[in-house]
Amino acid sequence: LPELGIDVSNISFNTLTLQSDKFICIREKTAQREQVCIVDLEDTTMTFRRPITADSAIMNPENKIIALKAGRNLQVFNLELKAKVKSCMMSEDVKYWRWITPFDIALVTETTVFHWSIEGTSSPVKQFEIHATLNGTQIISYCTNAKMNWMALIGISAPQGRIVGSMQLYNKDRGASQPIEAHAAEFSEIWLEGATQPTQVFAFTSRGAAGSKIHVVEIDHVEGNPPFQKRSADVFFPPEAVNDFPVAMQAGPKYELVYIVTKFGFIHLYDLETGACIFTNRISGDTVFVTTKHDNGIIGVNRKGQVLSVGVNEETIIPYILQNTGNVELAFRMASRANLPGADQLYVQRFQQLMSQGQYGDAAKMAASSPRGMLRTENTINQLKHLQSPPGQLSPILQYFATILEKGELNRYESIELARPVLVSNRKALLE
Repeated sequence: LPELGIDVSNISFNTLTLQSDKFICIREKTAQREQVCIVDLEDTTMTFRRPITADSAIMNPENKIIALKAGRNLQVFNLELKAKVKSCMMSEDVKYWRWITPFDIALVTETTVFHWSIEGTSSPVKQFEIHATLNGTQIISYCTNAKMNWMALIGISAPQGRIVGSMQLYNKDRGASQPIEAHAAEFSEIWLEGATQPTQVFAFTSRGAAGSKIHVVEIDHVEGNPPFQKRSADVFFPPEAVNDFPVAMQAGPKYELVYIVTKFGFIHLYDLETGACIFTNRISGDTVFVTTKHDNGIIGVNRKGQVLSVGVNEETIIPYILQNTGNVELAFRMASRANLPGADQLYVQRFQQLMSQGQYGDAAKMAASSPRGMLRTENTINQLKHLQSPPGQLSPILQYFATILEKGELNRYESIELARPVLVSNRKALLE
């Protein structure tokens, strides 16, 4: 950012906001003027400034729309149309705010959390009252799940010199809150084996006197889906970072991972389904004070104004897991769900092992969900179609087809072969 002419004194939690991986918004103040600088992250040559006086400025996550706060007065402007979109006057000071969708802004006052739609003429709508455990804290984050029926508000405080994270988890359907000690949280989803719909999960992490942990729990269980067992795992801090603590979490749904960023600039990468730690490294010598999602990874800004992004290298993540964690099951699952290379030989070996053990149904399902369709070949189809199944059960070849059709489309070999056993077993409805 300093290379774009932004002074380091204007790079802080109170002056710089990052609502998505499209724009960074910085309030610049000099003796001569006040202005807002908007950095287009897709093309930094398109950075522009506007003479705006405000206490806070946040850019819409998708469009060139800016929300401004001056005292209790809130205004939303479309910068391209040079037109005011909406405004309101709050009866309380807004301590924290952020865009939660391209159409909705969350507003946090001393006592209450509101959601404000920029569409129509509605005023901010109360969501819940803030729990007493967050009294006197500095609000650092707020997130919701996609349906916006679960919400998590986090504040930090420093009693006796230790940074304590206080979270309020609120469920709109039940109108109930739960106070939890946590520094960072995130909603996401995972696909469990045998599930027909994704499982909604909530992940949070904290650092208490006894150490630091990450927890992953299921929310809004879907009838018919396998239950998800709560996961808890230690978050390791090296000796040089004994006073470190988590400051942000972002999920990458494609890989079913969660990224934890710490005060001292470390990143920890965890698998959401198992709670297994995949990777830990230091990405910054300075505090990364703001983050957001970026291409199934994470992007953030540190105190020096460096814009940093971390993502998964699809060519190397599976070999890395196999070589550095020895977690073969995790490598298998991730390769399959995210269609990644690196476990091909293991897939072939396990498929042949299942076939030799007579576990034809499992072998069929495994071949159907193999990464990049590597086992979805004419040879596999020929092996499966000659196998018999126990009375009353689908044949292995039909299990193979059923697994594919649950999640995707048939390839050319499969399309031709599917018609044969379907017609023989008089299951014309499957074809339709």
